[in-house]
Amino acid sequence: MTTIKQMTTALCIVFIACTGCKKWLDVKPKTNVSESVLFQDEQGFKDALTGVYLQLASPSLYAKEFTMGTMDVFAQYYDVSASTHNYNKAGLYEYTDARVQGTIDAFWRNSYNAIANVNNLLEGIEAKRNVFTGNNYELVKGEALGLRAFLHFDLLRAFGPIPEEGLGQKSIPYVSGFNMKVRPAISGTALIDSCIKDLKEATSLLSVHKSVVYGVADPFLSHTRNHFNYWAANGLLARIYLYKGDKINAYEKAMLIVNNSKLFPFVDRGTLAGSTPSRTFVSEHLFGIYVSDLKGINDQLFIAAADHNVLTNKATFISELFEGSSTDFRRIFLWKNYGGTVPDLPVKYLQDDIQTSGMFIKRIPLIRLSEMYYIAAETATNPGEQISLLNTIRKNRGVAELSQSFNPMEIKTEIFKEYRKEFCQEGQLFFYYKRTNTARIAGYGKALNSAVYVFPKPLDEIEFNPQ
Repeated sequence: MTTIKQMTTALCIVFIACTGCKKWLDVKPKTNVSESVLFQDEQGFKDALTGVYLQLASPSLYAKEFTMGTMDVFAQYYDVSASTHNYNKAGLYEYTDARVQGTIDAFWRNSYNAIANVNNLLEGIEAKRNVFTGNNYELVKGEALGLRAFLHFDLLRAFGPIPEEGLGQKSIPYVSGFNMKVRPAISGTALIDSCIKDLKEATSLLSVHKSVVYGVADPFLSHTRNHFNYWAANGLLARIYLYKGDKINAYEKAMLIVNNSKLFPFVDRGTLAGSTPSRTFVSEHLFGIYVSDLKGINDQLFIAAADHNVLTNKATFISELFEGSSTDFRRIFLWKNYGGTVPDLPVKYLQDDIQTSGMFIKRIPLIRLSEMYYIAAETATNPGEQISLLNTIRKNRGVAELSQSFNPMEIKTEIFKEYRKEFCQEGQLFFYYKRTNTARIAGYGKALNSAVYVFPKPLDEIEFNPQ
């Protein structure tokens, strides 16, 4: 679907959240309401913003395919080698296959539709600034700008050029207005600059509320980890600067989070066991989404499917992934065996044994504390500091510390190993491979290149937007 069509769709699909709900996380969409009614008061802007979060939490985006599903199949986390497996063609990077092409097209289409709804909100907010109370104008606008950057950057990571081959190449459109104009594809460099511009304004606006809370009297200020908050904006800047190759700014932004890590306390063994296991490490989320049907999605992909369609991998792969460790929390608590012939299954999102409706359920992380340590470790100039940053994560994952004598290449290898262990079911590893232009990855026998790393744009986008 072309970006013009997505604008038209967004004019007709304005999501509204139920204003009577007690919790921000419990919002449900109402029927469609015209934007003239929607943007009459502060609550209307909040509802429109909530609608964008609901779009992000759809299965075609971050509730399934672009976290635990297709993106991690692309990263070769799962054994989908059986020709009958639903994800077999995705594991072979056959992007012209109807199922794979449909998934990729949906990411493009639904991401730009969410961007259109963000832009609609942003175009209406200035004229209505007087309807906001407290700091809510800054928060609504800051979150919207941050989400616009977040979505555009993930579209760039998916459809843009490999950074090492030159971000100056033409990539995708950056859509900052809500109108019917055709938006030409711009260079990856220009798109990143636009993301950074939005995020700098977002961090300034969102700085009015740096607290990290689970629940307060005002539903809009509750569960800040499920809002695109001040810390998420800085974390995304660290991710983007690293992708751009700007190690100085990447380090600065990552260390801002590291130096305030007490706001995002590491999980300990006690929070991973018992009746309320925090397997997604909720306390460490800078930004995540609430997915109301996470149980159904998890069971479909990892438990209830027929054996030949379940997403898992061989015992040898899992042992190699965790280097044979019997103490790594990520191995002990995030993979389970259900008996029979089925291998250990990834259970980061398993809901069956969580006996509470509290903060640990139905959450998918999109930016986490550990990534900031990895970015800081990769961009620090002192090997001792690099090892210290990695060891902080290892200590908090139940793994022995690295030797201080490691050389730069060994440190780089350890960072890579940490990405593989840490981000299973989160959709981040494939983009690590693309950023580092990794030629070969475990689980796939052929060399990877731009034909794999650069997703094809939808055919109708190419036809109707030749720019």
